[in-house]
Amino acid sequence: MALAADDVVRSLRGSWHLMTRGAEALKELDLSRDGFWRSFAAFVLLLPAMVAILAAERQIAGLSNAGSLFDSPWLVASVIGAECLAVIAVPLMLIGLVPNLTQSPRLTSFVIAWNWAGIVSASLMAVPATVFAIGWSNPGVATLQALAFASIVLRLRYCVARAAFGADNGIAPLILLASVIADYSVIRLFGLAGF
Repeated sequence: MALAADDVVRSLRGSWHLMTRGAEALKELDLSRDGFWRSFAAFVLLLPAMVAILAAERQIAGLSNAGSLFDSPWLVASVIGAECLAVIAVPLMLIGLVPNLTQSPRLTSFVIAWNWAGIVSASLMAVPATVFAIGWSNPGVATLQALAFASIVLRLRYCVARAAFGADNGIAPLILLASVIADYSVIRLFGLAGF
């Protein structure tokens, strides 16, 4: 599945528009079978955010960023694993808890929107990570900045769930809670600081 630049821009913009236009913004995403698989292929777009987050995690671990960022294979693998697992954890939990949901087009729409929103979310969290990694903030300020950006990420996740599953059934707050639990679990699993 090749990713065209137009598709990437439209999909990222569409996932961001879910916060302001709700379910109407789902039309901006390719909700077809090919669009479903392209939303996973788009994980390659996580790489710039992963580099920034890796640099911040190296700083926290007391490693220098002056040399190679990739001289700690375990840390590199941890950041890659955590970023990818953070995006797919909630859809996997949904499928595990409600297996017959796999037959619903709402799940397909949710996964596509969630994957694209995951790229937006990682990019947002890369901002405070970058500021910290280059030394423009200390750990306390970086934590506050990360919390501010995390609030935007949580709002985006809530809006994705609400757009895909509807506003009347109370599923969106549960998915948001599941995403917070999943993020915390992934961060602890990989021993990271959590950018």
